Amino acid sequence: MCSKYLRLFAISNQKEATVAELRGDGSSNTGWNFMWRRRLFVWEVNLLNSLLAKLHDVVLSHGEDVRVWKLEENGEFSVSSLYKKLEVFSAHDDDTGEEERRVFVQLWKSPAPSKVVALSWKALLNRIPTIVNLHRRHAIPLTANLHSVL
Repeated sequence: MCSKYLRLFAISNQKEATVAELRGDGSSNTGWNFMWRRRLFVWEVNLLNSLLAKLHDVVLSHGEDVRVWKLEENGEFSVSSLYKKLEVFSAHDDDTGEEERRVFVQLWKSPAPSKVVALSWKALLNRIPTIVNLHRRHAIPLTANLHSVL
């Protein structure tokens, strides 16, 4: 939550606190004990209300935290479940044509080493960090030499 609510985190006096500590004594699930360096501005109160809405249904347990992969029934991560989920997203992507989708499917089923597959995938998506691509992403400035290439 500190990255989503960066402003609130920046003015918090409890940057090292655990969720349980922020929840208070644990005897009730009604409140959170936040402490701020100063009074919140109106727009920060709106951020806090958004955060509180997300925290509304949080229930703390005394058990150990575990990681669960929700795309698998057994809760364990698998590349195939992630791939299937990404396929669903790419099926709705208007920038990807049917022929490109077939190429990607064949590419990921390829027996080639994973480094070769990943490089091929980047090349097909025009994501190789060439001078032109780096300039388009504003990672390097436009120079006279680069201007002639573009």
